Amino acid sequence: MLAFQSNNIDLNKAVNELLFGEGAIIIKNVYPNDKIDEARTIVNHFADQQNKNNLNLSQRVWNLFGKGKIFSDLITNDIIFDLMSKFLGKDFICGSYAASRLLPGASGQDLHIDYPFADYKDEKKYPINSNSSFPQNCQATIPLEIFSKESGATKFCPGSQKKLHFPNQNDDASNFKQMLASPGDLVFFYGMVWHGAMPNKSNHNRTGLLIELLPGYIKPLENFIEYLDKDFLENSQSRIKQLLGITYPYPIKGEEVNVFK
Repeated sequence: MLAFQSNNIDLNKAVNELLFGEGAIIIKNVYPNDKIDEARTIVNHFADQQNKNNLNLSQRVWNLFGKGKIFSDLITNDIIFDLMSKFLGKDFICGSYAASRLLPGASGQDLHIDYPFADYKDEKKYPINSNSSFPQNCQATIPLEIFSKESGATKFCPGSQKKLHFPNQNDDASNFKQMLASPGDLVFFYGMVWHGAMPNKSNHNRTGLLIELLPGYIKPLENFIEYLDKDFLENSQSRIKQLLGITYPYPIKGEEVNVFK
């Protein structure tokens, strides 16, 4: 993956790599250890609750906006806003914000692409001539633990985002790489690149925050407005309101709008 230091990011080069290069980049040393530790402690708490009655080696913790202020702090980092404003447009929103925790022995995933083309196996669901020439998704990952080959760091097929296609067993994925990263790094990849988690063969958890970012005009994957209470929605900072789609002007109440202005 093309790598940048957090204090020296070439936005044009980063966007070009996501669209026309390998489809994934890494920015090193974005978040301090104390912030990562705080987030990991909260994720572990909620993931442990899931294990009380049924041990599942692959876990998701949803609705991170409602799980603690630290998650709002992490997602509103300037790097995310600067890069995504250029890649997805200044009104970009958050489509999903969850944590993934893979315990030792967890299996991997089949290669796939992400929402809004997660169902592209059935192309009839989508407009004719759908393509990936302009981005309608970007994924960001904040590792809370080591993403190594042994712990199952996400595999991806470099350049596969250039043609919109849902991968199948007939596709050649032998050129795959892995998104190797350390706690506090920030990984971005275009969601149309073929990717999937690999098995965790290490002796430790592999936990990370998974952020889906979308242009403002696309309906989010997670229904944040139903999750979050009125106080949170009304009193959040402006960047959180943008991510939740609160500040996006559509849909309108036609009877209350003068369309001839």
